[in-house]
Amino acid sequence: MLVKYMFIIVPAIILFVTVFMIVSIVSPKMRGKMMARQIKAAKYMLDEAEEDLRDISTRTAQASKSGLSIASGAVKDGFSSGTPKFCKYCSEPIDEDSRYCKRCGKKQ
Repeated sequence: MLVKYMFIIVPAIILFVTVFMIVSIVSPKMRGKMMARQIKAAKYMLDEAEEDLRDISTRTAQASKSGLSIASGAVKDGFSSGTPKFCKYCSEPIDEDSRYCKRCGKKQ
C-alpha cells in the first residue's frame, strides 16, 4: 500500500521541483524574491554574529604589558641560552664572545 502512494508522491515532488526551477530561472520576479530572502538571511546572520565577533576581537586585543614582557623575555632566553653561535659566512661554530671566525677570519 505504501508503494502505491510512493508512485504518486515521488513524481509529484519531482514535478513540483522541476516547475519551481523553471519558474525561478525564467521569471525575474521570482529570482528577485529568492535573492531578497537570501539577503535577509545574510543580514540576520551578521546581526546575530556581530556581538560574538566584537567579544572575540576585544578579548584578543587585551594584551597586558606584563604578559608581553614575560613572553619576550622567554623568547630572548630561549635564543641566548645554550645555543652555539655560527659564522655568518662559513657556518662554522664560533665562541659567543668572538668577533672573528677562526676558520675564515671574517668579522662577525
